[in-house]
Amino acid sequence: MLNIKNVTRLIGLVVCILPVFAMADGWDTTLVTTGRTIRIGMYTVAGTCGLITIVWSGGQWMFARATGDHSHSFMDYVKQIAVVGCVGAGIGLGAWAWQIFGTGNPT
Repeated sequence: MLNIKNVTRLIGLVVCILPVFAMADGWDTTLVTTGRTIRIGMYTVAGTCGLITIVWSGGQWMFARATGDHSHSFMDYVKQIAVVGCVGAGIGLGAWAWQIFGTGNPT
């Protein structure tokens, strides 16, 4: 009689017998490498955007001081640095949580 329990056992036996399905080394390594590449890409994009916004804000501050209108002050520059720091911390915490909950290995 072919019931669900027997079918499950048969599928499990077939998977264990066939070495292609039993070995998880190939796709596991690819998955970890892809995850690491995505994480490095996140750091690169966020760092580049953060650096661009800080330089842009500094340029606005210098231009405002040079023209004498003071439309962009030192506090605006500090606020921009604080925003970049908060976003960077969020990305760092997200990557940390990804390592713990995604792989189960808190390294």
